[in-house]
Amino acid sequence: MTNKTRERILHAASTLMEARGYNQVPVKEIAELAGVSEMTIFRHFETKMGILEALIQQQSYIPYFEHYFQTSLTFDVKKDLTDIAHQYLLYMNQNKVIFLISIQERGNLPELSNLITEANTNQLQSLLASYFDQLIEKGILKPFHSESQALIFLTTMFGYFVTTTISINHFLQDQQKMFIENYVETFLYGATM
Repeated sequence: MTNKTRERILHAASTLMEARGYNQVPVKEIAELAGVSEMTIFRHFETKMGILEALIQQQSYIPYFEHYFQTSLTFDVKKDLTDIAHQYLLYMNQNKVIFLISIQERGNLPELSNLITEANTNQLQSLLASYFDQLIEKGILKPFHSESQALIFLTTMFGYFVTTTISINHFLQDQQKMFIENYVETFLYGATM
């Protein structure tokens, strides 16, 4: 299958599933919208869940963050955490479809949430915790449980994303820069005292 065919299938699946949910979209409709046969889809993705797994993998932010943590950290904690928060929210907004599908299908596909968590959140938490450990070793941050603090940092950013995604007219909608700046300052106040 060519990359263009694969992209058309994934785009069609994403469009339909965002609008109606995973269970309400038959493979036949995905094939029709993508301009391919059902056999082509099953040959390359095996199942409809295979399509969803490919969407999750395609939209993963882990390659970006692995590269960022290897090459772009400045150890200016305020700058680094601000950059990480902005990039996290950027990727989450770009991948809003996967989040919305997981919300729509949480009762029917509980494994979907685990798949997303394993593919993204746990890995990013480990990268951030490792960064915190380096900062602690350098004496920049006071000693704390880095895995827990990474989870708290990411959970706060995820909460902002969920709030602004679910509540389109929420008062935080246009406040991302201010929210991140103030949260990073508050986080650092506790981590450096």
